[in-house]
Amino acid sequence: MDTVTRRVSYTALVVIVLWLFLIATIKVMSPEPDYSQTLPEECEEGSLNCAGFGKWSHRMDDSDAVEFEGSMADARDSIEEWVSERERTIIVHLDNDTLHVVETSFLLRFEDDLVVHIECSDGLTIIHGYSSSRIGVGDLGVNPERLASLKSHLNAYNNTDSRCW
Repeated sequence: MDTVTRRVSYTALVVIVLWLFLIATIKVMSPEPDYSQTLPEECEEGSLNCAGFGKWSHRMDDSDAVEFEGSMADARDSIEEWVSERERTIIVHLDNDTLHVVETSFLLRFEDDLVVHIECSDGLTIIHGYSSSRIGVGDLGVNPERLASLKSHLNAYNNTDSRCW
């Protein structure tokens, strides 16, 4: 192996080791929330690491709740479909009207929480949601983008029967 190849290999190894050390340090120093009995907390006023729409309106250009064109079961199925299409995203809690989803970032492996609530109001299926980063004071716009993607997916759903039952 010549000197240039050895230096490039050594530099790549150092970068990988430092990256792994950074991820391990962040994981060890960050508290691991226990959401087995509760959901993540809602966005605090002025927070830059979360966003919401509907009853949790925060940091969204379009912060209205989604009036879904289908039943509550259709809405839940549509959200599950959206989750299955996203990488590194899993549903950790699911019941009749609430979903708790965790999405992990690619590079630094940060976990973000997404909570979606589905309700029937005046015969309409209404969907509210919020997304928050577990670590840090900002989210680089990831949470509003995630919610905009979800809202776009839900608004694209077409059903001739828009009753919620």
